[in-house]
Amino acid sequence: MLSEPKVEYRQERHFLAIARTVHMNDIPEVLPPLIPEVKNWMNQNHIAASGPDFFLYRSMNPQNELECEAGFAIHAAVSGEGHIQPGSFPAGDYASIIYTGDFKDMMQGHIALEQWIKEQGFKEKIHSSDGMIRWGGRTEFYLIDPDNEPDPAKWQTEITFLLED
Repeated sequence: MLSEPKVEYRQERHFLAIARTVHMNDIPEVLPPLIPEVKNWMNQNHIAASGPDFFLYRSMNPQNELECEAGFAIHAAVSGEGHIQPGSFPAGDYASIIYTGDFKDMMQGHIALEQWIKEQGFKEKIHSSDGMIRWGGRTEFYLIDPDNEPDPAKWQTEITFLLED
């Protein structure tokens, strides 16, 4: 199930995350285990999350390998350590949609948001060259996930795309 898409301006938001390059098919095995690793480091360093966990997709190459980050938004910029590094979601207009259901079918939310953006005359912040696609900010925020709801039909994910200025 999909919500009505919308556009809203968001301020810059800082985060802590672990970056990985992963094939599209391997996302369910590779990225989810990174979330507790980031959370444990944050707890050890007394850093509170300011929102749900997320996967940020930076780019995809012709072999369907994605440069991703898995982590949590935080209240202020901090230093990272080792492979847990700080970053930020840039300020700007974001298109978003909420997908409810099992993660295995979430691509329909991405497709619906892409279509809606085109229909509304907006443009996603994106750059393509030599078969490489670089997104300005494509993120999945896990609002209700397996950690707090066992029924996949009730999982909710906010999908956001940064739009061109």
